[in-house]
This record gives sequence, structure tokens and C-alpha cells, in this order.
Amino acid sequence: MNAERALPFAEQQVDPVLGQVRDVDPTFAFPDEYRGTWTLPLTFGKRDHALYFGNQRLFRTTNGGETWTLISPDLTRPDPGVPPNLDPATVKDAGVKSPRKGVIYDVGTSPISDGLIWIGTDDGLIWRTVDAGANWTNVTPSQLQPWSKVGIIEPSHSDPNVAYAAIDRHRLEDQRPHILRTRDGGRTWTEITNGLPTSGGPNSVNVIREDPVRPGLLFAGTERSLYVSFDDGDNWQGLNSGLPATSVRDITIHGDDLVIATHGRGFYVLDDIVPIRALAANAQPGIHLYPQSASYRVNEPGFTGTPMPKDEPLAANPPFGAIIDYALPANFTDPVEIAIRDQSGGVVNRFSSNDVPKRLDLSKLPVAPEWAAPKEPPAATPGHHRFVWDLRYAKPAGFGEERVNGVWAPPGHYIVELTAGGQVLRQTLTVLADPRVKVSQQDFDAQFRLAKEIEQQRLRVRAMLKEASDMKAGMAKLDRQADGAALNSQYVSLVGPSPAMQGINSPDTLNGISSWLDKLAAAEDGGDGAPTQDAQRGFAQVSAALGAIEPRWRAFAASVRPRIVSGQ
Repeated sequence: MNAERALPFAEQQVDPVLGQVRDVDPTFAFPDEYRGTWTLPLTFGKRDHALYFGNQRLFRTTNGGETWTLISPDLTRPDPGVPPNLDPATVKDAGVKSPRKGVIYDVGTSPISDGLIWIGTDDGLIWRTVDAGANWTNVTPSQLQPWSKVGIIEPSHSDPNVAYAAIDRHRLEDQRPHILRTRDGGRTWTEITNGLPTSGGPNSVNVIREDPVRPGLLFAGTERSLYVSFDDGDNWQGLNSGLPATSVRDITIHGDDLVIATHGRGFYVLDDIVPIRALAANAQPGIHLYPQSASYRVNEPGFTGTPMPKDEPLAANPPFGAIIDYALPANFTDPVEIAIRDQSGGVVNRFSSNDVPKRLDLSKLPVAPEWAAPKEPPAATPGHHRFVWDLRYAKPAGFGEERVNGVWAPPGHYIVELTAGGQVLRQTLTVLADPRVKVSQQDFDAQFRLAKEIEQQRLRVRAMLKEASDMKAGMAKLDRQADGAALNSQYVSLVGPSPAMQGINSPDTLNGISSWLDKLAAAEDGGDGAPTQDAQRGFAQVSAALGAIEPRWRAFAASVRPRIVSGQ
């Protein structure tokens, strides 16, 4: 316990316009000798949104620090004594001369009950009030000795009588994990540490949190790792795949994501814990397709700069799209198929574990490999797997090997269908619009319709261009004949120059029309919003141009193809 008082950041009120700082110290109106530590608690109430601050007493403000109310007496031990492992020189050097040495270390406001607050001190006390501080009850269990720090006190999200406390006893040279649980408002407490490591290094528990959605689903952070309990703390297991050994100091659950803060000033996010919540309800072995959390359609810019060099430390961002979690039992050997369907049952996209990802040919790749990583198929091995649907319709086969995406799926409701081991499992999936864009559902639907129409016209013109490409070698043989030059001139007038020759393609040629459609497709793909009037007019014009040139091309191809075959 540090006797020096540290000024909490929130005691400094920053004017958002002028940038000036005002000191709104809670103790201005309550002169006393206050104790402090590096981390005095400062937290917003989960129901009343008041701001709470604690030293050895608890303060509350409801007006941004303009006035504070003192709502507790000194809640620390009158005399915690001297730890038996402390040497005399250190005892003599203590900064606090009075017998009281402790502070409030955590403030746990109830998310479900007005006026219910739990307090934990760094000298081993737990207090409870049900009337916002008018009266306090000491609910400290007998096994909680002095110099045991209540690092976190976590009120339940489902029962006002349930709370959890993370206890740190390293100052007593006790590095074992300690977590307490009460189910009767603090009258009795049970230690819940089965499954947590007790040897091999420091294992003190720094934090415990309950999932706000699934009662009894708990997460604990220790000096070395992260753990989960599916049965209200009766049993624990590691939740640390991909997590280095690190001191986990706090945990929060933001929506469907689990976020931890480490003592190394790092943050880690476990994206989408909906499957973990499902496991808490049903952990039986077998084939599982877990419930889907809502997915956001985030239309990132196509180019945001060169990727960071490989030697720069950079954590991976969560994937864009819908995260699909499924589990396969031991000894599973069948293929797996994942289908995305719309509300009418039509197939939006389909993926199979038998799909063979196309490997990159670096000699032909026009961009750095970072920009063209092949998509892996869904896994079919035993265990838990994640597959990400990129929220796009399937790329039509008519595009061949082109680096072309299918059109965006508009926000709405879809069905995820897992076929495995003779079973077909389904879960609903909601795709939401990026909350940062203000686009109506009608506009999204209009954009989708135009994108699909453009896609069909692109396939139509590409089929003719493929036919033209196939005819090109044969046309060279006809050049030697009397009318060969005229035929070649007619071919060029219909097909036009290569699309690579930017800026000279005529809208009256197949290549020109194809480039025109590609530009319209890129416009509709690149940003969320209703099609512009120009885009709609342009599509009408290019469709008319395609309609006009198609019969001319068909007639030309029908007349030339037999001659190519016969060589005459």
C-alpha cells in the first residue's frame, strides 16, 4: 500500500472546447488525511451512471465533478497488523504512521439492482450496501485475512445476491489462486479455484468477470494467463490459445467480444464469444453449428496504402465478414459443406472442404502476395473451427481466373447451413450495415439489384470476348486469303483494342463495353449507397450498346467460324 496520494485522471476535468483542465478533486469539501495507491478506483455506475471514486472512503458525483457526495465511512481495517513475512526495516519505513493503512481497491456497482454496491479493500475487507451508501454491511468471510487484496469485486448480472471476488495474497508470499463466490448476499462465501494452476510460478488471480449474457459463464485473469468457467466457477480451464504468458489485469465484455488488458500495457481481443456461450449451455460431443452473432458489412476502401513491412510488430485485425463457428467430433472423416442461403432458400454462396485453393503463381502475380492471399476452404478435421464468409455472393464461373469478387450481400437475414456427417444444421445470420454509414435498406437493395444486373451484362460480354479470343488464332490463317484483311478489319471493329490500352476503348466495341461495365461494377462495389443517377443512366446506355453489337457479333462469328474450321 502506497501512502502517497496519486491524482486520478478523472479528477482533472478537460474542457472539450478550450482544452483547459479543471481539478475536481472529490476531497475539496471533505478535508482529512487521505491514503492512496497507484490505482485508486474510479468507475461509472452501471445503472445510475454516476461517477464513483474511492480512497479509504467512497465518493459519488452526478454532475461531472462539480459537487461530490461522501457516501461511506472509512471502510478499511482499523489495524491490519504487520505481515509475518515483513522484515523490521521495511516495517519501520512504512509511509503511513497510523494503524490504518488500507484503501478501497475496487468498487462494484450492480448492473441489475439500484443502490447495490460492493466494495473490496486492499487490506482484505468486503462491504455491501443496498441503499446507495446510506448503510454498509461488512460481509468479509472469515478466511479473508489482513493483507489480502480484493483486486476485483464483480456483482452478478442476473442475481443481486451473487458476487465474485478476485483475491491477491502475494504480499503474504501466497502465489496460489484465490476466488470467492457468494450466493446469499455475502453471508457465506465459497472458494472456487478448481482447475486453476497452483504451482509453476505466480498464479495469483487479478480479475474475475461474469458474462452479462450467460449467467455462470465466468472469465478469470491470473498473473500468467486467462481462464474460463462454464459452471459458475466450480471448474476452470484455460482460454489461452494464441495468448502468450502474460499478466491479465482486467477483462471486459463488449457486445460479443472478450477484451483483456495486460500488465505489459497490451490489449487482446477474443472476437465473438457466442460459441463459448453456447458451450456453456451444451458441451456435449458431436457435430455443432454454433449460433451466429450479427455481422457488420464493412466496405473498406480498396487501397489504403502499402502494407506494413514484415519487421514491424503488428497484430492481426479481426476478419471482415461473418464468423461461422462449428465443431466436429473425434474421428470425423467426412467432407464438410457450408452454404449461405437467403430468406427464400436460394444459395448465396457455397464452400466445401473439398475445394482446392488456388495457389499463387508468384511469376504471374501482378501485386505483392499480401494483397492476394488465397482463401482456405472450411476445415473437416475433428475439433472447433472458424470459417469466415466475406458477405459476398459467389463469383460466377464465367469470370474464370479473373480477380473479380461476387457482389455484396445487402444487409438482411440469411441462413448458414452446415452439411457434415449426414447431418444438415442451420443457424440464422443477421447482416447489419456499417453503423457509421447512413444508408436505408431500400438503397442497399437498389444497389444490390443494379450490381447483379451489371454482373449479368459483364458475363454476357465476356462470353463473346472469349469466343473472339478463341477465334483469333484462326483469323490469322485467314489473313493470307484475298478477303483476309477485310475480315480482320471487321473483327477489330467489333472487338476493339485490348482493355489494357486504357482510355482508347470505344463504347461501340466489345472490349470498350466490357471496360465500361467494369467501371460501373467498381463504382457499385466500392461504397455503400443507392446507385447515382449517372450510374443508372450509364448502365442503360451500355446495355443498349451491348444489345446493338451482339447481333452484329453473332452474325460475324457465324460466318467466320466455319471458314476457320475448314481453313478456307
